[in-house]
Order: sequence, then structure tokens, then C-alpha cells
Amino acid sequence: MTAPDPPDAAGPPGTASGQASAPARSALLILNPRAGIRAHSRTVERVMEAAAELGWRLDVVETLGAGDATRLAADAAQAGQPIVLAGGGDGTLNEVIQALAGTNTAVGAVPLGTVNVWARELGLSLDPTEATRQLLGGQVRRLDLGRANGRYFLLMAGIGFDAVAVHAVEGSAQKRRFGPLAFLAAGAVEALRTRGERLRLRADGHVFQTNAALVTIGNTRLWAGAVKITHHATAADGLLDVCIFPGRSLLTKLRHLFLVLIGRHDADPEVTYLQVRQLQVVGRRALPLQLDGEPYGTTPARFEVVPGAVLALVGPGTAPTLADAPIEDLALGDDDHLA
Repeated sequence: MTAPDPPDAAGPPGTASGQASAPARSALLILNPRAGIRAHSRTVERVMEAAAELGWRLDVVETLGAGDATRLAADAAQAGQPIVLAGGGDGTLNEVIQALAGTNTAVGAVPLGTVNVWARELGLSLDPTEATRQLLGGQVRRLDLGRANGRYFLLMAGIGFDAVAVHAVEGSAQKRRFGPLAFLAAGAVEALRTRGERLRLRADGHVFQTNAALVTIGNTRLWAGAVKITHHATAADGLLDVCIFPGRSLLTKLRHLFLVLIGRHDADPEVTYLQVRQLQVVGRRALPLQLDGEPYGTTPARFEVVPGAVLALVGPGTAPTLADAPIEDLALGDDDHLA
């Protein structure tokens, strides 16, 4: 599936504006047709038309199952494709970055999923067509990634009631029917139920023990697309922000929720807020992990930051999480990937 020949073309992201007669350049759109109700043919056609207006021809491939987006992105990077767009939710984006980390291929996220945390983090439009215009007409930045037990994450990792909820609803009829509401309901039930787990942590060599109902390890700021738990995080500081909530009593949980909503939770003496390069977490029993809102194994877990690991299309580049992230030019050959 390709778009029609574009009209007068603007320059690609990360470069100066092109001439009106500039030929179209090709990019790959990896589409997860099961990501959300917007991932249907007419929406994709409008996305392709928006790209064509800016001088890009989108080649569209659909995923059929888990791991397909990683494989397709790896093939694109090996072929020298300058841009891969992840058409889906944050899970699709997470699959794509597994292949693009350490390459010269930039990743962008077209918001076709149910929550679209990364698009919200960047302040992009949640309309896929407008978001495509913002991405292809905007900046390219070099960003850090987090890595947990060998798998990259762009947004955040979690241990506690959020990970329990993610594992519980994954692949369920409730998730297919209710989308993010299924996760929120499961998370609320677990948050009210749990009194936390005893954990042993090693943060950049400093060892301590604590009781935790929720441990959030953030490369960026937004949690569940709604609140900023790791609210000091930037994706280019060479650090991961870690926030630990004890979650003992209902009153404590309600107080911490209020403090999160007003951005003052890290001032509470019962809340631990750290910035680290490496973190190891061990529990008395295996505890589920979530990465970018997707289930991924259990503890024990080792988290580390990977500085400057990925090129990303970020739109206007005004989001606070992009502070100090270097602006990059795409590696575009004179003859490569021209229509």
C-alpha cells in the first residue's frame, strides 16, 4: 500500500525545507491492526495522504502477531530506511524500538492505540493524521532508553500493582472490550488490596530494603497517560528516575494519590525518589514486571539507562521530557529511498 505522488513537498524532519520539486522519500509504517478502533483502512489512508503532503511515501506493512513489529523494523534499519513509524499503541512502539536502538533509523509513533502515552508525553495531537504531520514536519532528537533484564523501554517500567494489573488483563476479553478501562479497574482493585512487598534494592551501588506497593522506573514522566509519577525525568539526562510508594494503609494510599495529582509526592517522607544509572530489585517472591504498559517477566530485575540509544521523531520538540535532548539530522543518502 503506497500513497499517491505528493504535491509540493516540504523537507524531511531534521533537515532544512526542501524545494517544491523535491522527490518523495519513503518511510515504513508498521501497522498493528488490532491496536485500537482507529487502526482501520480510512484512517491509514489519511495518514498516508498527510505524509505525501510533506514529501514522504509511506510503505505500509501489517503485523500478524507478537514480535512482527521488531522483525519488520530490523529489516527496515538493515535496508537503511530513514524512518519507521509505529502505527499502534505504546506496545507496538516498544516492539519497534527493540530493533531501532543503536541504529540510524528514527522511530515515530502514530497514535492508533487506546492510551498512546508517548504521543501524550510529546504533546502531539491524538488525531493520527495531524500527529503524522507533526512528526514528519518536526524535529528528530536523540534519546536515552531504559533496559530491564535485557529489554528496552522508552517510557517506564513498573513493579507493583500496575504490573499485576497489566499481567492480569493481557489477552483478556475485558481488555479487548474495554481497553484502558480494564487496566484501570484491575489496577484500582490491586492498589486497594495490596499492602506492599518487601524488596531489596541496589541503586548505583547503594543497598537498602523497603516495603513497596509500587515501584516506577521512568525514562519519561507520564504514568498510564494520566499522571506524572517520575515528574523530574528527562529522556536525555543519562539517568532513570525511580519512585517508590510504600502503600501500607488506605489513608496513606489516598494521601499519596493526592500528592501525585498536585506534583508534591516526592516531598513526602514515606515516598522514595531517586535518580540512578542502574537499579537492581529482588523480592521475597517473583513479582511481575511491566515495560511501557506491556507484561514482561518477573523479578529479580536489573534496570539500566542506555544513553543516546535511539533517534526519535518528536514533533515540535517542546515537551519537558525532551530537555537537553540533542537535535539530529536524518542520515539521508542522495539516492536512497527516493520514490
